[in-house]
Amino acid sequence: MRFIRLILFLVAAFTLVALAVQHAELSKPYSDFAVGTSCSVVPSARVLVLNMNGQGDYSVTFYDPVEGRVIYSSTLFGSGRAIVTLNHSGPYCVVVSSDVPASVAISGRESYPSSRALSIEYIMGGTSALLFALLGVRR
Repeated sequence: MRFIRLILFLVAAFTLVALAVQHAELSKPYSDFAVGTSCSVVPSARVLVLNMNGQGDYSVTFYDPVEGRVIYSSTLFGSGRAIVTLNHSGPYCVVVSSDVPASVAISGRESYPSSRALSIEYIMGGTSALLFALLGVRR
């Protein structure tokens, strides 16, 4: 019985440590810069602000290779700004198509854990709490 309680305690402790580490990681700022074609890995689901500058006509496409879809696409002249929401962590590609100099500055505005990460944490924490309660009632 003590072994089962120890295992449940370790599962609960692991869940709490995972939440603390996740909070620390989500507090870190995120920024990137793209000229031409650039791919980068975003550490968590987040809201990004795209600041675009160019001399003349250019197009900017923000692509998610995991889901195989275009998140943002626009043809601009001069400068522009856009807000993009990323639903998960992982690789994203920015493609700047232009004959003249053009660039995109990417900065993270908000970050949040993905729904899959939250589901795993809630299931682990809820299961350990339920089993702790059942073991306590059984006595």
